[in-house]
Amino acid sequence: MSTGHGVFSTQQEESKKRTVPDRVLIGRVYSYVKRYRRNLLIGITGIILGSLTSLLSPYLHKIAIDQIIIPKALVGFMWWIPVFILVTSMNYVFQHIQVLQMRIVGESVVARMRDDMISKLQKISLRYFSEGEIGRIMSRPTNDANLVRIFLRMGLTSIILDTSSILGSFLIIFSFNARLAAIAVAILPLALGLAWMLGRLSRAAYRRSLSTLSGLTAKLQENLSGIRIIKSFVRENGSFKDFSETQEKNVRANLRAVRVSSTYQPSVILMRVTGTALILWFGSLMALNGEITIGTLIAFIEYQFLYFMPLIDLLTMYDQYQSAMAGVERMFDLIDTKVEVEDPPRDRAFELETIDKVEFEGVTFGYNPAVPVVRNVNFTLEASRKLAIVGPTGAGKSTIINLLARFYDPLEGRILVNGHDVRDVKMDSLRSHMGIVLQDSFLFPISVKDNIRFGRPDSTDEEVIEAAKAVGAHEFIVKLPRGYDHMLQEGSSNISIGQRQLISFARTLLMNPRLLILDEATSSIDPYTELLVQNALKKLLENRLAIIIAHRLSTIRLCDEIVVVEEGRAVEQGTHEELMKVGGLYSSFYRLQFREEEGLEPMPADA
Repeated sequence: MSTGHGVFSTQQEESKKRTVPDRVLIGRVYSYVKRYRRNLLIGITGIILGSLTSLLSPYLHKIAIDQIIIPKALVGFMWWIPVFILVTSMNYVFQHIQVLQMRIVGESVVARMRDDMISKLQKISLRYFSEGEIGRIMSRPTNDANLVRIFLRMGLTSIILDTSSILGSFLIIFSFNARLAAIAVAILPLALGLAWMLGRLSRAAYRRSLSTLSGLTAKLQENLSGIRIIKSFVRENGSFKDFSETQEKNVRANLRAVRVSSTYQPSVILMRVTGTALILWFGSLMALNGEITIGTLIAFIEYQFLYFMPLIDLLTMYDQYQSAMAGVERMFDLIDTKVEVEDPPRDRAFELETIDKVEFEGVTFGYNPAVPVVRNVNFTLEASRKLAIVGPTGAGKSTIINLLARFYDPLEGRILVNGHDVRDVKMDSLRSHMGIVLQDSFLFPISVKDNIRFGRPDSTDEEVIEAAKAVGAHEFIVKLPRGYDHMLQEGSSNISIGQRQLISFARTLLMNPRLLILDEATSSIDPYTELLVQNALKKLLENRLAIIIAHRLSTIRLCDEIVVVEEGRAVEQGTHEELMKVGGLYSSFYRLQFREEEGLEPMPADA
């Protein structure tokens, strides 16, 4: 049932058809329910007993009419009233038990399913996040899970309760008078046929509704994340229009689902009115002929209410069931998503104690296999050397880093660490010896101190402070309102970009990685802050392997060797001096981008 990649994109998700039968989905949901069988059994017992006590009320009314009121034997109320109060009280007790236990089951099962979805999100390839929409991914453990939660808490209870009431009512009325009972239920096959037909329509409608709701969530997330850009480019009206169009899709899908579901209740009510008329007509004739008592006729009408109202409720729950099953299908889509990059089998998984050597041997990779972005890349890094990777935007520099960290696997060639193919190395072992600092490093909305110790949660406050001092972050941190306990806002909006990057440096240094990877890590830092960082970088790079993607000459100079990448190929390789003598792509970069850093005079305007 693996869905492969791309299922979270707009086109793939909105065109996806139903592929899994309900019985399979129900079986998989039950595998989660089994853990809470005790609660389920108690809840179902409460539902059945509650249904039985509800069915006793019309029978007690029949007895009251036939044996107490009509014969005027009012003394009979001495035993009838206590029995009626007991039955009614027990009904309320059983209702409390069923509601409590079924809600425990519903909340717990959905929590386990949500755990599995979040666990899968931690494992699946970055491809899913780059090709999909974050809002659509978020919709499955939130919106879809909530639909399933509501159904398990309330819908499942109603289905069991209503089914018990309907079957119980049938048994009782047939025991009263089989001929009148047959007349009373004659119209039910039509109601069931209508329910089956509308159910097929509503499943497709609810799947479309959930898909468009995912799109709405994605659009909202996009607008909120890009609100600064939207305001900067005066695109408020355009963004509002885009959101309104997406919302209109969701509204149309919801209205289609409502049009289908709203047909249920009026149809069943019409059938109930027809059934009541038949019971009154034929029942009155039978009562006049002495075939049944008045109490039996009254009880028939009450029992007809007791099986038609649950039928209306059952059809409403069937509508809710279709909505929940559409949500279950989408949730299992996520849980079943193929994990493209996996740990090797335990019997051949290798654990690294350190990283001493990195080799790329004929590595080729493309996010779309038909369009490689890295082609036949070869290089070796060892003995605490530092390698710079430079090249134009889109040349494949960051992709090389992603492959080394094994966020993706090469299509061709291999990557060796200490002589071992990275596909044979446990990913935790590989990444625990790497420290990666990106151009736009992400900080969590927690304290500065906890952000720095994110990679080493067991580190002491003293170690955190030492790491911050080493990269020049301590001075600005202590000036924050609460120092190291200062809480960062979402998106780190209450500190500057340079300060955010310094905290990222401290976080990486605290991990004491053997291999340091800097991906444009100093490009967001102003010249003044860069001066503070340069000495820290030198210390950070001591006795470590390092791969540095950078454009600034001050950073490139820290490296022993430079690889120049163009259109996914390593076109030049050597030291700064060697590449300048070649007069190729690197020397062009140097003249265009490094001139000011060298202190050279700007080129004349007419040059």
